[in-house]
Amino acid sequence: ARCGGPSPPAPPPPPGAPADLRVIDEVLAEVASRPVTLSEVTLARALGVFGLDPSAGPIPDADLAKYLDAQLAVRESVQLDVDVPAADLGAAWDRAGGAALAARLTAAGVDPAWARRLVESDRRVQRFVDLRFRAFAFVTDFDVDEALGPGAHDEATRARTREKLRADMVTRAFTAWQEEARQRVPIGRIPGVTGPWPAPFSLDAGAGAR
Repeated sequence: ARCGGPSPPAPPPPPGAPADLRVIDEVLAEVASRPVTLSEVTLARALGVFGLDPSAGPIPDADLAKYLDAQLAVRESVQLDVDVPAADLGAAWDRAGGAALAARLTAAGVDPAWARRLVESDRRVQRFVDLRFRAFAFVTDFDVDEALGPGAHDEATRARTREKLRADMVTRAFTAWQEEARQRVPIGRIPGVTGPWPAPFSLDAGAGAR
């Protein structure tokens, strides 16, 4: 069976049918009433999007939680009409594996267009973070001096320190936003559904949209 996007749990196969003729899917949670399935979390992890580390093992609760948090930003970025330029998406898709990735997805019974949409959502979230938080993260020379402490420091060291301080500011601001978004947007885990879950499919070669 081909996975083309989130779907309800698959019906049971006909009696006697081999189990590997279909991808077994399961609804794990809901974000603002939108179902989140095991297959989409598996695909996101295989692609390395939304901060998930690519792996072929079972899906732990921690990966589901990270994916659900990411959907808050996906939802916000869509509502704000955050644009992903075609060239940006094309470059991200190529970094993820491009045609070779599409071939592996097809072999695994997964629609490459679905994977490309996830890569696009990941890029949209990154642009949302850049526009909403990184653009307003200012690090002064005093901040750099305080972080480095007494003594002389070359410009390369100061530049690295400045960028780290800025990244930390962005992370703190985004984390605070996520905490506030969780209060606004209902996230519901399906009662009694806990991980780890066996991955319903895997790719022969590792891929990552880094």
